[in-house]
Amino acid sequence: MSSLNSMKRQSCVFKARVLHEEKNCYEVKIESEVVRAVVSGKMRHDALVPSQLPAVGDYVMCTYEPHNSLARIEEVLPRSTHLTRKVAGDAYSEQILASNLQVVFYLTSLNMDLNLRRLERYLIMIRDGKITPVVLLSKADLVDAQTIEQAVKDVKAVAPSVEVYAISSQHTASMDELKKYFVPEATVAFLGSSGVGKSTLTNFYLGREVQTTQEIGEERDKGRHTTTSRSLFFLANGCAIIDTPGIREIQLWEGDSTGVDELFADILDLQGRCQYSNCGHQHEPGCQVQLAIEEGRLDRARLKSFLKLAREQSYMQLKLNATTRRQQKEIWKKRGRTYRRGRKAEWNLQG
Repeated sequence: MSSLNSMKRQSCVFKARVLHEEKNCYEVKIESEVVRAVVSGKMRHDALVPSQLPAVGDYVMCTYEPHNSLARIEEVLPRSTHLTRKVAGDAYSEQILASNLQVVFYLTSLNMDLNLRRLERYLIMIRDGKITPVVLLSKADLVDAQTIEQAVKDVKAVAPSVEVYAISSQHTASMDELKKYFVPEATVAFLGSSGVGKSTLTNFYLGREVQTTQEIGEERDKGRHTTTSRSLFFLANGCAIIDTPGIREIQLWEGDSTGVDELFADILDLQGRCQYSNCGHQHEPGCQVQLAIEEGRLDRARLKSFLKLAREQSYMQLKLNATTRRQQKEIWKKRGRTYRRGRKAEWNLQG
């Protein structure tokens, strides 16, 4: 008889890991068994924002009640790392895509999908979460060697410190090279647009088909969504793999982004040598950034991307400050309601 069954009979509290989440329903793993779970009413009530609820990759504390087939998630344990973005649309809220990761592989296809400005956003998001990024140029069998060489050069120009690999599902040797990242107890994730090969890689490393695959649409370079929710799978050595749905909209969440500073360290270095501390890098005299562009040491498109991201950062920081104030107000309102309920209960007992 499994220890989990014994725990169920005793209504124990146990540590689990979130494997899957869809429409407020979860699958968690405790020891070697997978159990369905829901968030407890108290936790849902206390959560001020969605990011305080469980996400795939989270370690959580759950309870089992006797004769109940569902576990109740009572607490999300502190996240060592997290992959996060602003939710799509106009709302200003944080969305946790996955947590407790060591490596994130960003996939972009060589045949149609390479976009350096989008790559910058992904790398910033990954680095903001204190995660190591690795860039994978997929579908290398569909292009010639010159195209691959130029793509690697372009990526290195944007992120010189990031490892870059050209891979193909038709040549498994290129994918075997990545196995050094899949070490015991580590958690890795595949990230990128739909149809670039995330699910293909998941199936390859697991050695079985757990995810449906679909090629990028040939006419409009848009992948079809075959993975619709995030899922965590375990390799035989204990390494965890998280496959994610395709993401078409990347809006950064961190108002004070270390990822931006790391990715644009070259521009920040030039900025520090400008004649004026508030230089806008347009037509100001003594601007070292513009001088670098004129001399061919800096790509103008890269400066444009940096300035756009800097504006987004400033705007997001203002929104985050306003959101924090609203959250603090809500915390005090909840504390007041709890206090009043407690006082009312005391009066009823005394009466």
